[in-house]
Parts: sequence; C-alpha cells; structure tokens
Amino acid sequence: MDIPTGPGILVSRFKLRDSFEISQELLEKWYDEVHIPDVLATGGVKSAWRWKAVDPEYGSQNIVLYKLPDLAFVNGPKFQAVKSTSDLLPGGRSMLDFTAFEMRFYSMVQLFQTEQQPEDATSTIIWAAMEPAAGGAADLDSWYRDEHNQQMSKEPGWKRTTRFRIVGQLYDFTPANDAPSFLTIHEFGDGHKIGKKVVPLDPITEWTKKVMGSAKTTDAAVYHKVKSFGKAAE
Repeated sequence: MDIPTGPGILVSRFKLRDSFEISQELLEKWYDEVHIPDVLATGGVKSAWRWKAVDPEYGSQNIVLYKLPDLAFVNGPKFQAVKSTSDLLPGGRSMLDFTAFEMRFYSMVQLFQTEQQPEDATSTIIWAAMEPAAGGAADLDSWYRDEHNQQMSKEPGWKRTTRFRIVGQLYDFTPANDAPSFLTIHEFGDGHKIGKKVVPLDPITEWTKKVMGSAKTTDAAVYHKVKSFGKAAE
C-alpha cells in the first residue's frame, strides 16, 4: 500500500465468523494479552485502545485503534512480522481463521483542542465518517474548521476532536469502496451527555444541513473505551 509519512491511526474492526470454535471472550483475551502487546512491541505504535459500540445494533461492535507517530511504519518489516497465530487459539492457529476483519489506515488532517489534553483523555468517542458530495471535500473541511469544531467543543465533557483521511484499507468482510474518505473522532470524558446513538447538535445550522444533506454516505456511532494500552495506559 502507498501509505504516506506523518502521524495517523490504524483502525481494526473485527467480529467472529459464524463458528463456535472460539468465544468472544477468547477473542478479546487474544487482543488484550497477545496481539496488541505484540503490535506495541514493534516500537512504531505508541498507544492503542479497544472500544465497544454502545448501540448493540450498530454493525461494527468492536474496534481497536492504534496511534502512530509515522503511519508509514505499517509498511516496514517490524510491523509486517507481527503474528496472528497464538497458543491461546485452538491448534495454535491464526486468529484470521476465526474472525472477519477490516483494517483502515488514516492520515491525520487536523487536531482541534482548546487546551492540551493527556494521551488518554477520554472514556467515550463519537465516530463520524463521511463521504462528501463530489467536489465537496473542501467545503467539508471548512465546515469543521470554521463552525462544527467550535460547536462540538461546547458540548458537556468534550475533550478534543481529531480528523483523518483514509489512505488504505485491508478487508475481509467489507468491500474496500465502502469506507468513507473522511473520519472524525470526537473525544469525551466525565460529564458527557451522549446516549447510544449519535444525534445532531442543537441548533442545527444551515451549513450543517447543507453538508449532511449532500453527503454520499455517513457512518456515525458512539463507542465506550474498554481498555488502554502503551503510552495511553501510563
């Protein structure tokens, strides 16, 4: 993959295949005790978080988010050497035998915060992915920079907002062209008022109506943090 240099994130979305060979608990144990520590041990990934969707009906219930100072590290030999096999699994097989997965690689576009926040500042995130209308990327960027970020920052418990552009995708259960081009992650801590589903901010501005109404696709969800790893856990 042609992955650019610079800061970014890797998002792994996973679910069990239709099999009773392993449990969800074993899958999560493998991530927490084997796979995520192995990824951090490469030295190129500084922090990781495992998240669970709040809405049980949302399609992507489980994600792991890895933060990289240089996203191009994923093309290097250390990252490529991370194993998917484990003695935790039946017959020491690969976790890929038991799970369907999707990996998305995102380059950072903007970090917005009103004051410096620690690495692990949040318990809840809003995941907001969007494919704007044809030719609408510049307007989407301006909407965030000139209006929406400031509006979101006034919500209870808000900590920071980070925006990304997708630069690569590996998948097992989702067609590659299904991933929207842009992702925004809004982070919230104590005192937030977020429910199970993402709802529009009040008031809904005319610019918001234009951006959302013209978008080709949107994908929004609320996730609660399950566990932090690496620098985020210090």
